[in-house]
Amino acid sequence: MQQLLHTPDGVRDYYGEEYARKLMLCDKIRETFRLYGYQDIMTPVFEYFDIFNAERGTIPSRHMYKLFDRDGETLVLRPDFTPAIARCASKYFADTALPIRLSYLGNTYVNTLGYRGQLKETTQAGAELVGEASVEGNAEVLAMIIDLFRAVGLTEFQIEVGDVRYFKGLLKEAGISDDVRAQLRTCIENKNHFGLEEILEENHIEGQLARVLTRLPHLFGSPEEILEEAEKLTSNTVALRATQRLKRLCACLKEYGVSKYITLDLGMLGLHEYYTGIIFKGYTYGTGDHIVTGGRYDHLLEQFGREAPSIGFGINVDILQQALTSQHIPMQGRRPAVLIMFDSSRFAEAAVKARELRSQKIPVHMLRMKGMDAAGIQNYIHENHVVCTLEYAGGRTDIVQKGEVPVCDI
Repeated sequence: MQQLLHTPDGVRDYYGEEYARKLMLCDKIRETFRLYGYQDIMTPVFEYFDIFNAERGTIPSRHMYKLFDRDGETLVLRPDFTPAIARCASKYFADTALPIRLSYLGNTYVNTLGYRGQLKETTQAGAELVGEASVEGNAEVLAMIIDLFRAVGLTEFQIEVGDVRYFKGLLKEAGISDDVRAQLRTCIENKNHFGLEEILEENHIEGQLARVLTRLPHLFGSPEEILEEAEKLTSNTVALRATQRLKRLCACLKEYGVSKYITLDLGMLGLHEYYTGIIFKGYTYGTGDHIVTGGRYDHLLEQFGREAPSIGFGINVDILQQALTSQHIPMQGRRPAVLIMFDSSRFAEAAVKARELRSQKIPVHMLRMKGMDAAGIQNYIHENHVVCTLEYAGGRTDIVQKGEVPVCDI
């Protein structure tokens, strides 16, 4: 019986004021999407496994929740929205003029180890700009994220931006195997300087290429300084094109007036293999992890039959809410309510008044007085954010402490 009262590891319940604030937060996020011209889309909770297979570059198979349908097809609970949105964009918008702006809100399911209280079911909100390859499109997405954070009340946050083409250009020059590439990626992403040097020595990577790869985990900070150093470190054509696009991106973000929220990190390489250009993560204090991640994926839709360079991101709503709570940023949940106390003899009057108030969009709680004492009423008032009580209870207003919640006539 005790087990029935608890949730499995990695999932949790939301209720009461916390859930009300979460719904309010989701509404604010969706409003920002709307202001930028994005339209809502909803994809299924489970999809065919092939939507998220290794060729798509999504998360490893071992981290997915798998199940089988009655025909024996392998299905997975949605671990990532982007491949699902790419599928929809190719299927339903094949004849739609580009670009297409799509936004979503729903839960994802990733079977992680659950360390540090990490949830396996999380609420994610995000947007995808499909069919837009320009630097201006990149800037729009980053500006929207920043406006979204400001709209929900955050004032201290930072968006770190990188470009995987800088690293991929160097790898192509090195001419190394896929296994060594994966090892280098891990060491650079984790800023493991000693592990990186060991791999370079074992694979006889020397000279200018070794110097830039060794320096790569440390190329983060002010855009002007980082880009200047990054260009001096290499003559690789692909890598230099990446720095030029980052320069143009920074210029666009300056026009949006959001430059102060941007830092560069050329050692950020991203979790998903489908990223082809800029990638980014957003941080604030009061959490142990990033609250937004995203990037450019110019070839993912080709796997579903349509060529459309795209960029998108996902926000972990649960971590964002945790940050707002930690930073004591007020976030309205349930609207203040009116309590109508009544006994059976005056129910008709109470019902008429409740209907009148609700027609004015005022939340109303009806409370029958039979068997209620002062402590019970005060507890109900506290738990339900009552700011006013109306009394249809035969003169029993003496049991309400008028100093805290006034008995009044609206």
